[in-house]
Amino acid sequence: MTMDRLEDLRDEIFAALARGDETGARKGIKRLRRREPIEAAGLLTALHIEAGRVREALAAWRECAKYVPRDPYTIFLRARIHLLAGERSAALDLLTPLLDAEMSPAIAEKVYNLAGQCARFLGRAADAVRFYERARDAAPDLALRALNASNVLFNRHYLPSTCAEDKRAAEEYGALFSDVRPFDHGAHRRGKRLRIGYLSPDVREHVVLSFSYALMTALDSARFEVTVYALNPEDAYTENVKRSVDHFCNLSRVSTEEAAHTIFRDGMDILVDLAGHTAGRTLPILAYRPAPVQISGIGYFASTGLRAVDYFLADPILAAGDAEHGFTEELLVLPQTHFCWQPLYTGPVPEHLTAAGRPLVFGSFNNFTKLSDEVLAAWAEILHRVPESRLFLKTDVFSYADARAEAMHRLAVAGIPLERVDTEGASRDYLAAYNHVDIALDPFPYPGGGTTCDALYMGVPVVTLAGESLGSRFGASLVENVGAGALVARTLEEYVDRAVSLATDADLLDALHAGLRQMMENSPVMNAAGYGAAVGAAYEQVWAVYEHEKFPMKSGWS
Repeated sequence: MTMDRLEDLRDEIFAALARGDETGARKGIKRLRRREPIEAAGLLTALHIEAGRVREALAAWRECAKYVPRDPYTIFLRARIHLLAGERSAALDLLTPLLDAEMSPAIAEKVYNLAGQCARFLGRAADAVRFYERARDAAPDLALRALNASNVLFNRHYLPSTCAEDKRAAEEYGALFSDVRPFDHGAHRRGKRLRIGYLSPDVREHVVLSFSYALMTALDSARFEVTVYALNPEDAYTENVKRSVDHFCNLSRVSTEEAAHTIFRDGMDILVDLAGHTAGRTLPILAYRPAPVQISGIGYFASTGLRAVDYFLADPILAAGDAEHGFTEELLVLPQTHFCWQPLYTGPVPEHLTAAGRPLVFGSFNNFTKLSDEVLAAWAEILHRVPESRLFLKTDVFSYADARAEAMHRLAVAGIPLERVDTEGASRDYLAAYNHVDIALDPFPYPGGGTTCDALYMGVPVVTLAGESLGSRFGASLVENVGAGALVARTLEEYVDRAVSLATDADLLDALHAGLRQMMENSPVMNAAGYGAAVGAAYEQVWAVYEHEKFPMKSGWS
């Protein structure tokens, strides 16, 4: 087999993998094994990992390790297998010797990215940021650099920072796309109705859909024509969206540039990104400016950093303080709430015991990475000041033995008495578990979103701390709009005091348990008609600005 034929064989294997032809890929890998056994074993391992076959992946890895047991790629593959099995501590331990080793850029990106995933899940946010930064710097192409840069930005929000620091970090991401040539909208003309496009990787069973469904479906059909662009596999929730909007297009199988061209050809007047720096690839698409006016919001809570994004959705509570100083975009402030929440699942009826005469339960169902040492220290103080109270934590980290052990160690170090802590892993029927919680404690500076809505809907009051950044005020916006603004604290001391005060007022606690669901249903947070009217007015406002000024391209764009 000549070198040229070897390259042809590799191309054949990767082409089969790209089109999902596992049989063809296996045949190619079998032929490759005669010449390059290590590479073939590695490809077969990766094939099994992507398919979720832990046992087969482990067997293939052992074959690979037999040839080069200390090769960085084989170690990376073994760590991937541990991750697949839910053993993130073991995966990170395997990767640790590689973190300062010499590696090719392609392997280094994979190693640091995987280390970042593990560190984030285990609650080590600062480590996750550091690993993702190194993955970004090692990445051999723009797509991977952008992916890891988004991971850096997302994980920074678990850590305290200033609005100015947030903006600078976002601008570094935007600089990655300085050479992208945007579309020319000189010939753009609007139709009888404003054409609104929504771009999201979460048009499916996903918490973001509970916040974006009304955004997609509550506009006045006489004034707006809605197209939803999905970047995800489809399910029954996707089908419901399809039935509820004018047009639907799934762009998950096309390249970033092709997706941008499709949106441009469709002639959207306003394109709304619903993911930001979360999973997905919406922002590289927006970098091409496929619509003359572009907005971000809902699925992410901070600046995109892209000069091609003009506005960021907000409300008066989110926009308070120094929030605007964290954005390269202009804040588009809706009059009451920046989103409308509609539950994905039918929630059970709240059933709380009378508060008086029993130990109360504080709780959090948030991602454990949000529970910083400062958060845990505050919760330790609350438990100390409310004797016999308990803490109930329910989240993914407690589904895995090694992650649970690390989490419990952090709780103990923070001064939380472990004998007063109950834990559960995530579960599909988690809403009923709120009936065992009396008061929800919101983390900071990265508060809850879907978990806060779930708690309020299940009759559980949420004590939250509003910071200076827009993202840190997410919980405050929810609680204020529901009509429970007394639960919003402005300082750490207030946060502890309000939790303790509520725990000592059994009558108020009973009233909230009984009335919060109705308060929420009657609030702007669940008023789809009012929300649709407010969003529609905002769209017409920004379009009027564009038509009046012809919205010149921002400096630096050619």
